[in-house]
Amino acid sequence: MYMSATPRPSRLSKPGEVVVILVASAAVWVALIAIVATLFFALFIPTVELSGRNEIPGDFPVYPGAHLESAIATVSAACTTVTATWSTPDTPAAVTDFYRQQLGASDWTVTDWRSLSASTVIYFQSTSVPNREGYLSVSSQPFSRRTNITMTVAKSATGPGPASGCHVLVGAAG
Repeated sequence: MYMSATPRPSRLSKPGEVVVILVASAAVWVALIAIVATLFFALFIPTVELSGRNEIPGDFPVYPGAHLESAIATVSAACTTVTATWSTPDTPAAVTDFYRQQLGASDWTVTDWRSLSASTVIYFQSTSVPNREGYLSVSSQPFSRRTNITMTVAKSATGPGPASGCHVLVGAAG
C-alpha cells in the first residue's frame, strides 16, 4: 500500500458559515434556557409557595379579604411547622385589632404580644387541640399601602404540653 505525503485540500468552512453556525447554536441555547426558566417560574415556584396551604389550621381566623401570598409547611421528626403570609390593603392597626379579638374569642388564646417599631407580633396557642402554638406578625409593606400578615404555627403529634419539641411560643398564657 502506497501512502502519499502530499496534503489533501482541507475542508474548512468559510468564515460566513462559521458565524451562522455559532449564531444558530447560541439561539438554540437561549431558547432552551428560556424554556427551562419559564417552567421553573411558572410551575415550580408557585407549587412551593403554596405547598403548605392544606396545613393551615382550619380553625385559625383569617383576616377578611386578605389574599394568601404563600404557605410553606416543613416537617421535622414529629413536628410540622407551617408559615403562611397574607396581604391586605387595610392598616396594620385594623389587622392587629382583628387578631387580638379573634384569637381571644375562638379556639386560640393570645399568650403575649409585642409592638415593635415596624410590626406587631402576637403569640398564641390552641385551646381546642393540644400541641399547637405559634405567632403572628403584622407589618406594613415598605413603599406600598398594603399590610403583611405572617403566621407561623407549630404542631406536634407527640406527648402532652405545648408542641413538644417544636416551640415557637413566647410569653405566658393568661
